[in-house]
Amino acid sequence: MVSSVFRLPRWLVIATALMAAMLGGSDISAATSTDDAEPGLLAASGGRHVFLIRPGGTVAAGFELMHLDAEVGPGVAQTVTRLPRRPESIAADGERCWVVLPPFDAVRPQREVVSFRIVLNPATKLWFAEPIGRFEVLPVLPQDPVLAGITATDDEPFAVTLPSQKAARGISRDRKSIPGDEASATSPQSDSESAPEDVAEGSGAGAGFLIAPPERWRWTNVVMPKGFENAVAAVVGKGGESGRTQAFVAWTSDDAEWRLSRLTGDGWSTSVLPLDAGVRPIGIVESEGGILLASDIDGSEDGVSLDYIRLLAGQDPSMLRLARIPAERVTSPLAVVGTSMGPWLLDIEENEIRILPVDPLSGAPGASVRPVDETGEFSLLHYPLTGIAMVSSLIAALLLRPLIERAPKEPVAGLRPLAIPRRLAALCIDFIPGAMITVLVFEIDPGQFVESFRTGDPETALPAVFAIFVTATIAGIAEVLFARSMGKALVGGQVVALDGSPASMVQRGLRATLKLVVLLLPPLGFLVLIDPVGRGMSELLSRTCVAARPASEVPPAGPDEGDSSSSSVDG
Repeated sequence: MVSSVFRLPRWLVIATALMAAMLGGSDISAATSTDDAEPGLLAASGGRHVFLIRPGGTVAAGFELMHLDAEVGPGVAQTVTRLPRRPESIAADGERCWVVLPPFDAVRPQREVVSFRIVLNPATKLWFAEPIGRFEVLPVLPQDPVLAGITATDDEPFAVTLPSQKAARGISRDRKSIPGDEASATSPQSDSESAPEDVAEGSGAGAGFLIAPPERWRWTNVVMPKGFENAVAAVVGKGGESGRTQAFVAWTSDDAEWRLSRLTGDGWSTSVLPLDAGVRPIGIVESEGGILLASDIDGSEDGVSLDYIRLLAGQDPSMLRLARIPAERVTSPLAVVGTSMGPWLLDIEENEIRILPVDPLSGAPGASVRPVDETGEFSLLHYPLTGIAMVSSLIAALLLRPLIERAPKEPVAGLRPLAIPRRLAALCIDFIPGAMITVLVFEIDPGQFVESFRTGDPETALPAVFAIFVTATIAGIAEVLFARSMGKALVGGQVVALDGSPASMVQRGLRATLKLVVLLLPPLGFLVLIDPVGRGMSELLSRTCVAARPASEVPPAGPDEGDSSSSSVDG
């Protein structure tokens, strides 16, 4: 009974929004840049890298942000992260992706914008997001009510918001606008198409927002083309030559005639698109250094059309048909992206992603592909290097076992093991060189390095595994040669046989090899808490013990200093 009471306002809000859209003559799917008509698929491409949002199926993480490598093909996908809220729009340029999250509620109407870069893991040949375990947070977008979309050119995100229908009708106050915005909501759009100016809070008249150097810490306002203050639908995208892409906005004020505006250094260049009746743009994507317009076709030949747009100075744009995809090949809602291998059409069928590649020359559609999510097939425990280390250590134990048969099997009375806190301190000291080398090799900050230990995923755990190998190698060499690592030397410990005598080099080498397995699988280290003399798996199999350094090995001291020196070492 309580839940039904709280559902009523949500349905009233949705019904009111639909009514306002119908009265305003706007098409919801077009106005929200391809995919906001209903919870469906959002996608963006930076050429080789394709990013998409799909329903995740859980309450806590209802949507998944996935990545596909166009050079590998549409058959393999990987989950980058999971999101509790469906993003409003995403954009990509090269290896970077931007995600616009919707407002939390009417009290917090700002849109959060996050970004990340995709990086190839050289060990697993898998792509992972950087910064590891978190996103870069950009300034929030102003609180205009409707986001048409976001794109990115040359690592510069550009977002467009639609005019408020209340502002278009002359209503002075928008329910979502902040106090003091009444005047700006009714002010006419400037006819000037000048350079960007400082951003103002959402006015409801529609605007463009750009983050460009050197002011990376805020969005700047870009005056939209003349007449955009009456726009009811818009599609945002990019196109142009490689390395010189430009932002494009296809928009309409009457849902009949569509205009194409291109953002240049001097402002906007606007022309009318030669579209037939019943054709509605749903995407503008870059393809082979040009511009490809994806449109939804209504009528007897319903489906999706892909057309190249030719822009010539002083002339209206012309269109060259690349392909027409019949309606039975795709389902709505869908997304269109331009990749280095040609355009892809993406949709969802039976809760699974489906990708339809199109030949960029002939326009022939290929076979639909359902990509396999390979993210869940790996974890740190199945990491190839971990398995190799374990198998190698077991083989070494079997081969070296006959060489240590003469070593004492039981600890002698009076053997003093090194205290657990001092062993942990020695391990931390030994880990410092490995951590420093890892930070330099991977060019990551200490926060990302710590995060690589927490996640446990192979895409992000490589720095942690690398640091463990470096630490085990440096400490192992020192223990084989000197019976103690740098950390053990500083805390007063060494590796000895079970009778207190120095362990052989074979014993110390076997222990160093097995210690790598313990570092890769930390739960094995809890054995030291059970054994009476603090032996772990590596000490049990190598018949050694980490003991306090005997007084005989302490550097000679005067008669007045001998007792104090001995007591400090054994403490």
